[in-house]
Amino acid sequence: MVARIARREVLDMVRDGRFRASAVILCALLAASLLAGWAHTRDVQAQHAAAAAVQRDLWLEKGEMNPHSAAHYGAFAFKPVSEVAALDPGLEPYVGVSVFLEAHRQNLDAFRPADDATPLKRLGDLTVATTLQLLVPLFIIVLAFSTFAGEREQGTLRQVLATGVSRRALVLGKLLGLSAPVLAVVGVAAVGGVAALALLGESGLQTLPRAVALIGIYVMYFLCWLGAALLVSALAGSSRVALTVLLVLWFFNGFLAPRAASVIARTLIPVPSAPELQRAIDADLERLTPWDALVEQTTATLLAQHRVTRREDLPVNPEGIALTRGEEADTAVYDRHYGRLADVHQRQARAVQWGGLIAPVLAVQSASMSLAGTDYAHHRDFLQAAEQYRRAYVGTLNDAVVTQRDLTATWQFMQGRDLWDDVPPFAYTLPPTAWAVRQSGAAIAIVGGWAVTMLALAGWAAARIRVP
Repeated sequence: MVARIARREVLDMVRDGRFRASAVILCALLAASLLAGWAHTRDVQAQHAAAAAVQRDLWLEKGEMNPHSAAHYGAFAFKPVSEVAALDPGLEPYVGVSVFLEAHRQNLDAFRPADDATPLKRLGDLTVATTLQLLVPLFIIVLAFSTFAGEREQGTLRQVLATGVSRRALVLGKLLGLSAPVLAVVGVAAVGGVAALALLGESGLQTLPRAVALIGIYVMYFLCWLGAALLVSALAGSSRVALTVLLVLWFFNGFLAPRAASVIARTLIPVPSAPELQRAIDADLERLTPWDALVEQTTATLLAQHRVTRREDLPVNPEGIALTRGEEADTAVYDRHYGRLADVHQRQARAVQWGGLIAPVLAVQSASMSLAGTDYAHHRDFLQAAEQYRRAYVGTLNDAVVTQRDLTATWQFMQGRDLWDDVPPFAYTLPPTAWAVRQSGAAIAIVGGWAVTMLALAGWAAARIRVP
């Protein structure tokens, strides 16, 4: 009986002009957003690869230079773009695309794409994620708002129940009948998304597990809206009331809740301003041992350790050791302040994520960005990888100063390409899918909880539906 009801629902829906028109529009929007995302991701990947190649050439071909001066010369670390970002760009337009790495200093990411965007661009792009989060629920509402309310108004619901169909079978049949065409339309986008990832290169295949998990998140989200539509349709007095209530819920979920959650998170968890942060860092740096005193302390320590009285008898350059110790002290200061700043941003993101308990789209956005590699947790992982690379390359250059024996010519000591080749190019690999799932575990649980709750409430409401 459930299968028969589902088959009837599918046939009625396919014959309905609303479904055909809505499905065509939705497929067109999904295709357009997928194509635009794919093209943009390919373009950004090419730009970053070209910039990284130029940066590497500049590093290798800069000629002879003092190793520590070369550490101050610095290098750029460019953030790779995840292939799944073609589906959900997330925070990518609002975070920097590169970090400048240099000795004694940590720099924040720079060159945010949104800074160069026009006011119209900042209103938002049509992406696969926004289409799935906003337009597919609207598609579901258009199809399902009259499921029970419309049949009750037409008198057909009484006839169906009079045939002996149980209310449980009725609601399951209608749920399956509504789910099939919706998932069929979205399935076309899923196949297209997987194909697009495969075309983005070899690494695209490595990110397919993320895309599969992403599909699972959105399926739960759509089931949530199907359950909500059936619930409201069963409780509403008429189709018009059901449609009005569902549209109000859709507008609150898609537009009001994200904005309110962002404002509340920034208010409750404020971020220090850039001048305040820099003043705090400068104050701590000023408390560190001055360079001349650090060299004297290091020299005295080394003389005592090696039991010699002259600097010339030391097996290492004390100024090179002082550079290393100074770098460690500076790094500790930046780690402390930038770590606190990153923790604030992370708490803000988690606060918005927990807002999904009120509006499921907030949890979906959090999980979607995480699986696409475009949330703050992934950006922070990139920044940490860039910092580890900075420490390694500065350490390599300082070690060259430590081992050079002409203690009277520390700053006249020159090196060339052989040393620059010892510094490998920066490489960053996206964390595995399991890591992303752990980062978004709460959001995934919230979306699943919404789906189960809405479906359960829809069944409860259908079992108590009043038939005039």
